[in-house]
Amino acid sequence: MTDQPDILPPAPPPSKRLGSWMSMAMVIGTMIGSGIYLLPTTLAPYGPNLVIAFLITIGGTMCLAVAFAKLSAKIPGGPFAYVQQAFGETSAFLTLWSYLISQWTGVAAVAVAVAGAMGHVVPGAASGTGLTIVGLGSIAILTLINLTGARSAGWVQLAATLIKVIPLFAVVLLVAARFGSGTPVEPLQNVPVTLGGIAAAAALMLFSLTGFEAATVTANVTEDASHTVPRATILGTGFTGIIYLTATVATLMLLPSVLAEKSSAPFADAIAPIMGSTAGIIVAVIAAISAFGTCNALLLLSAEVGQSIAGANDLPALFRKTNAAGVPVGSLLVGAVVAAILVLASTSESFVSVYVFIALISTVASLVLYAVCSAAALKLGATGRWAGITVIALIYSLAMFVGAGLEATLWGVALALVGLPIRWLSRRFSSTGPSPAMADAPAAPRE
Repeated sequence: MTDQPDILPPAPPPSKRLGSWMSMAMVIGTMIGSGIYLLPTTLAPYGPNLVIAFLITIGGTMCLAVAFAKLSAKIPGGPFAYVQQAFGETSAFLTLWSYLISQWTGVAAVAVAVAGAMGHVVPGAASGTGLTIVGLGSIAILTLINLTGARSAGWVQLAATLIKVIPLFAVVLLVAARFGSGTPVEPLQNVPVTLGGIAAAAALMLFSLTGFEAATVTANVTEDASHTVPRATILGTGFTGIIYLTATVATLMLLPSVLAEKSSAPFADAIAPIMGSTAGIIVAVIAAISAFGTCNALLLLSAEVGQSIAGANDLPALFRKTNAAGVPVGSLLVGAVVAAILVLASTSESFVSVYVFIALISTVASLVLYAVCSAAALKLGATGRWAGITVIALIYSLAMFVGAGLEATLWGVALALVGLPIRWLSRRFSSTGPSPAMADAPAAPRE
């Protein structure tokens, strides 16, 4: 390990921290975004291949979750501290700067998804001025909530998570009822199981399981983080993986695959037999709430990441300024403003294709965190007898770049390098070192 001390941001008051259930909701609520509601449509053509692909993807993600959980149990301070101890400050900056970009663009993407979902209820919200108002309004409301403290954001996350799993459980219960009554279910698409089919299905679901690191990134604002965060990371990831698999397969057992492939709202179509025409409205509202909750989590994550980077003087001091509730106000507001600008830009017709590509790049940026933290866990010996699982996690995270494609990966690398001049300027014009609370923070345990 390096002899450099960890740079830990000051923790908020106990009354403003995330509790154990809130920490788990951060994981589940960040992973379950608006994308799950279209997975049955995109995966329907792959038939039984999707089940194998899901098992592989869930297994790889669980390996990553174990690596992150073990790191969080041994080293305080979150991902910046892990990478800084393993590979130095420059590597920590590049890794977390990449992740920060992914959070900023993610906030914009899910804010637009809120408007898109609401468009099924209020058509004017899906495009033009209506989309802009709903997207910007979502960011503004959630920014105000986050300004009052992490615990306030935690309550929003807990409520949104409980709501967003309703249609996922509903389709599973419907299938169980069919089995119980002896009513036949729809078969999966009759296609052969092939490596190509498994790989293609895995690529489609690859990014739907990102977000498991949410508890780790918010460790500094979590009560009893050394115990709460590892448990929330592993249990939250496992729960999400299982509900994704069962809900997707259940939907395809209720809807014929030929219909599911063309459905723009497969969960609504699957639930329609018991809820009638209101099913679409109900699922659309839940999808909007789901995206709203994910936006809430990403705003909190971006604020914490920005503060952790600024703690090493790698971003302007504005990013580490906190209010009485321990909220990094500057970091939160910068993230909200960047996301708002992206929302405005995304409403431009000429920007749409570019914006979709930026969303893919933001995913690549988060993959950097997974790969580097897995390597850090191995170098620091944080996983002990779980080292084999960590090796699998590293291999899996590197393989995920293949699914993203070479072009997006190269753009992700380029955006990471753009952070270097920002870091140089921040250090060049900084008149102080890390804040006293950060500089005096205890170093992580050494083995």
